[in-house]
Amino acid sequence: MKPKSYPVILHINCFEQGQSLNEALHLASEIGADGVEFRRLPGGYQGSDLDYLDELSRAWEHCPMDWISFGGPGVDLMSEDDRQIEKEISSAERFYRTAASRFPLKIVNAFTGNLAASDKPYLEYWHHGSAIATPRQWQSASDGYARLGSLAGELGFKFAFETHGVYLHDTIEATSALVERVASPHVGILWDQANLMIFREYPALDEAISAMGTNLFYVHLKNLLVPPAQFLSVCALSGGIINIREQISALYRSGYQGPLCIESPRAGDRIQFAHEDISYIKKLIHEIVV
Repeated sequence: MKPKSYPVILHINCFEQGQSLNEALHLASEIGADGVEFRRLPGGYQGSDLDYLDELSRAWEHCPMDWISFGGPGVDLMSEDDRQIEKEISSAERFYRTAASRFPLKIVNAFTGNLAASDKPYLEYWHHGSAIATPRQWQSASDGYARLGSLAGELGFKFAFETHGVYLHDTIEATSALVERVASPHVGILWDQANLMIFREYPALDEAISAMGTNLFYVHLKNLLVPPAQFLSVCALSGGIINIREQISALYRSGYQGPLCIESPRAGDRIQFAHEDISYIKKLIHEIVV
């Protein structure tokens, strides 16, 4: 069944240039977004994650929205210390239980912990993540999210692993394998095609959607330019090497029903970029879906 439309969410990186949580929500609403994907805890935040939820709750009272998501930092399950892993899972359970009681939580951008080879450049994604993961790390990640998937089922939301370099869930193949190991209807995939295009090899749009199948729960949209090796430039959604019109069309043909989240990890006026990108996406949705 094809969707009637798509909710459009703005990633909090559209508003990380000095804006408060209250300002971020009001700006997202004014721009025309349906919601915001926040970080689980902003970098440099002085309080605890529950203090952060308290602050966000106060902002939300003044500007509630239809959608909210939380992303990184995720649940770090790459440790060799079982006690540390239990601490991470217990902390996540407490955070998401609290968040689900306060907000219309439907989808969470899930991570399993940074996994980088110390002797390789960061952007050479193919040397990190699933390429160096140990059987123990695979087991810790799948066991941890099987438990968190049960929590998500109880509270009525879903986790989606972002296809992101330097994590276990970096390629579509690795992310799909992790989802299969978790074996929970509440744990799936967040597809970010731009992240995949930094690999030496990456799938075409239809190929990616087909490979993920019904495990595709969430989509991040951004675009980039990749001229010579080791150089990339994040750009406007309509201006990079990903044909976003083709991407939305492919999602629509596949029957994808979830939200679309616009990211803006680039220098300059991100609020203006958000205006431009959401206008572009809504125009595409109207042309393709409506």
